[in-house]
Amino acid sequence: MVWKEPGKDQDPWNSAQRPPDLERMLKNLQQKLGRLFGGRRNGRPRQFHAAVLWWVVPVIIIAWMLSGFYRVAPGDRGVNFFFGRFENVTAPGVHWQLPWPVGRVLLVSGVAGRNYTHTYSRLLTADGNVVVVDTLVRYHVTNLEDFLFNTAVVSAPPQEPGAGAKLLLGDLTDSAVRTAVARTTLAGILGGQRDAVESDARTRLTQALQAYAPGIAVTQLQFQRVSLPDAVASSDTDLQTAKQDADQAQAAARSYAANLVPQAQAAADAKIQAAETFRTTVVGQAQADTAGFDAVLAAYRKAPALTREELYTSTMQGILANANKVIVDTRNGNVTVQFGQPFKPAPVTPTAPAKTPAASAVSAPSAATGKGGA
Repeated sequence: MVWKEPGKDQDPWNSAQRPPDLERMLKNLQQKLGRLFGGRRNGRPRQFHAAVLWWVVPVIIIAWMLSGFYRVAPGDRGVNFFFGRFENVTAPGVHWQLPWPVGRVLLVSGVAGRNYTHTYSRLLTADGNVVVVDTLVRYHVTNLEDFLFNTAVVSAPPQEPGAGAKLLLGDLTDSAVRTAVARTTLAGILGGQRDAVESDARTRLTQALQAYAPGIAVTQLQFQRVSLPDAVASSDTDLQTAKQDADQAQAAARSYAANLVPQAQAAADAKIQAAETFRTTVVGQAQADTAGFDAVLAAYRKAPALTREELYTSTMQGILANANKVIVDTRNGNVTVQFGQPFKPAPVTPTAPAKTPAASAVSAPSAATGKGGA
């Protein structure tokens, strides 16, 4: 690199324009301060200028007063102390408090809502089983003074504000959850009774907190996860699979029943209708038979012999009309045998007795005398 160019005689190592000496600047500043607050000059002490206090003291006081301003973020609260004693609580915004050592401000965050979570790896149920429960408790601060001092914990180093209330909440939650789980069965807490167990635990926790007045209120207690320990996780998987298979089988059975019931109902309706028709027919036939019997009875009362003869003749005609018979005709000295011919009444022909059906020879005397042979 060319240090000396035409018109630019600027050697950085031998430049006539050297930077100011830092040591000299510090020495000049020290001398000025010495003249202001006193000091020595030529081995003699300088005289202190009392007028300087009229400037320094007000500046210090103003700076001290300004340090008393503080800002509270949304969702937080400020707690003012006066000589270590609780004074008041301030809402979100800009406020002023006497600075230390007269006053002190403590900012507390999460007043509007806080969460407490804990995993219980071994909780005993009413039927002797063990479950794992992940618990979530949501709460908020209702009284900041009680929250800070009713359950205060003294420790070194100091813990966060409200640490005692949080410890108390953890202990009471542990007791409430264990008691609620111990009052139900494994199937209940894994199934439909889970909400009831959560409600029971929350009620117990709320009642226990009232005895200590920690300045907090529980808004929700929820079991985020309820499961079996790892040692029986595989068995639980098999159980869940079996339950799913059972649910599918029940669904198939319900579907089959939904299809079968209408068919059975239709068949039952058809049988009921057929039975109703049969009943109507039988009743009608019985009524007709009764009416016929009544008519015969009336005729019998008027002419008993004639009616009895007519009934006998009609009855025998009904019997012999469809029956196989053997008829022997011995009239005129001839024997005529006829087989398998149904009885058919016919008029008797005198000129041809041989060709006349035997039934005619039998039926005529029967009609006249009321007797016959077969």
